[in-house]
Amino acid sequence: MTCRIFLLMALLMTITACSIVPMNGNVTSSGEILGAAEMSATRDPGLKSYNIVSELPDGTIYRGTTKSSDKSLTLFSNSGESMECVFKVNNLSKGFESGGTGSCTTSEGQKLDVKF
Repeated sequence: MTCRIFLLMALLMTITACSIVPMNGNVTSSGEILGAAEMSATRDPGLKSYNIVSELPDGTIYRGTTKSSDKSLTLFSNSGESMECVFKVNNLSKGFESGGTGSCTTSEGQKLDVKF
């Protein structure tokens, strides 16, 4: 799982020459830790937005796009599941690169807390 995310990040970086911010955390359900999740934010400097990708321990991948100033967004999987995320960025003018935290909840009730 980790190798796929890093490969995807490397490929995106090569294609778009954008900065990638890794975000890591654990997925829980009903208080039980299900495992580690990988999440990343890739900046698109032309649009002043970020493409967010997250892979949960079960292999489900969620994707979404947010503007630099947005604090929340909804990511979607290929099978139609959703994940609501709220981010607290340390410095909005510097974007995700300045660090921060995020809290996400899937449509199935799983929770993901990340640090970046």
